[in-house]
Amino acid sequence: MLTATSLWVVTLCLYALFWLWYVGIKGKLSSAEAEQYMQRFEAMNLPENKLTNLRHFLTNDDGREWFMINLLELKSPKSESAALLQNYFKIFMAAMFKRGGHPFFMARAKAKNMENLHCDQADNWTMGAIVRYRSRRDCAEVFLQTFGSEHHADKLAALEKTLAFPATTTLLLGSPRVLVALGLALTSALIQILFL
Repeated sequence: MLTATSLWVVTLCLYALFWLWYVGIKGKLSSAEAEQYMQRFEAMNLPENKLTNLRHFLTNDDGREWFMINLLELKSPKSESAALLQNYFKIFMAAMFKRGGHPFFMARAKAKNMENLHCDQADNWTMGAIVRYRSRRDCAEVFLQTFGSEHHADKLAALEKTLAFPATTTLLLGSPRVLVALGLALTSALIQILFL
């Protein structure tokens, strides 16, 4: 028979499972791990500037979640480009979701830049997106599966231009870590009130 104590134990266990998936327990990359990933990226013959950015990003791991800020302009005809991008997105996000990654924000542009300084060519965006990554380790694993793949070729074929850079948060309202905790607590409280 379910008691109030067992209900809250189950609730805590469910949140612990969520935490293991969403936050993980591996911590930040060691120098040796970062170097191993870099050797694998170098074997892919990536451009030197991309390798430099990846090395900086991986060797300066702080162990925190982070977000990729994306701006994208689709090629014309946009309907065909959107279909190619959707194909890429489904495959890429399936790999991300297994590692606690997910889209955090997606939006379509409704006008050209309202303000720009020294970036006159960075305009005509079709959409913007923010994607959450659990860790830089997960990023390296997913990128190794993505660069040079058929689905990545779909993305490149779909885009006129793109801008993407990684960022960590200084303010984040509505984190799933908080929302899931509140949702589980509310559900358990209702079950206790109504049935126990």
